[in-house]
Amino acid sequence: MSESEFDIIKTYFSSIGNTKDWLITGVGDDAAILKPIPNQQQLIAIDTLNTGIHFLPETSAIDIGYKSLAVNISDIAAMAGQPLWFTLSISLPEVDHDWLKGFADGLTDIANQFGLNLIGGDTTRGPLSITIQIAGVVPEGKALTRSGAQLNDDIYVTGYLGDAAAGLKLLQQNKKIYSQVERQLLNRLHRPTPRVNIGLSLRGVATSCIDISDGLAADLGHILESSHLGAELEREHLPFSGSLQQSGFALERQYEFAIYGGDDYELCFTAPQSMRDILDDISKQTSCQISRIGRIIHDRGLFLVDKTEKKTISKTGFDHFLSS
Repeated sequence: MSESEFDIIKTYFSSIGNTKDWLITGVGDDAAILKPIPNQQQLIAIDTLNTGIHFLPETSAIDIGYKSLAVNISDIAAMAGQPLWFTLSISLPEVDHDWLKGFADGLTDIANQFGLNLIGGDTTRGPLSITIQIAGVVPEGKALTRSGAQLNDDIYVTGYLGDAAAGLKLLQQNKKIYSQVERQLLNRLHRPTPRVNIGLSLRGVATSCIDISDGLAADLGHILESSHLGAELEREHLPFSGSLQQSGFALERQYEFAIYGGDDYELCFTAPQSMRDILDDISKQTSCQISRIGRIIHDRGLFLVDKTEKKTISKTGFDHFLSS
């Protein structure tokens, strides 16, 4: 590693996080040294974000930094884990100090929100690409997986669906000026909210869980495949934000965003009907809407139900190797 790479790490990334009793050595050595936490299982996830695929070239550096870590935190939240640390590998076409400062500011903002430490990483020259590995912990046997859904479980989602997909569509329109409502949708695209507190509260309550990255249909589909069951979604109970409802998009387009659009990073989970009151309490305690949107059924497949019909819908969402 050249001196300039060390300078980049020292200037922008060496101070993210505070002293922790489980961290012996972090940024600045060839490898981090960590002390295991008794009675906890470790969760590890990794995501890569590439320009032109996960964010448009004109996206601000501060938003890229924020989202790069937020999507990883969301993975830990989906498994009812407490996030602890992350590593960063970044490929840069050139050393742009203004861009690096913005990126580091966004990264630091969300890292501080969740008390995360950056413990190591790498910088290289090349097309802009950001890879973050994240780790968290969960008490032994308490992790939520995709395979635990049970027949007749309720299906829930946190927050609202479709905002990020609507925000992306707005960006693709190349507008010069955005209304307040449109800016709110763009913010949901650029700055998703990892639902860590809700994930922690779902231990012993939910039977399965996943975060919505590729769209509700696709990600719920992963639960159904892993659990060997099917699902009915109730169209009228899919939650839309006020911003999406006021966006000017036709109602059918809003449903399309909600069912097939990605990047919401809300949690989709299943729970027994006996947990309904507990989930109402969790919603109040976390100040986050939790909506019951359907149920798990025996018949394999994903079905959309409204007042007049029940129809099969595709479980296909965004796929990096099928989408263009």
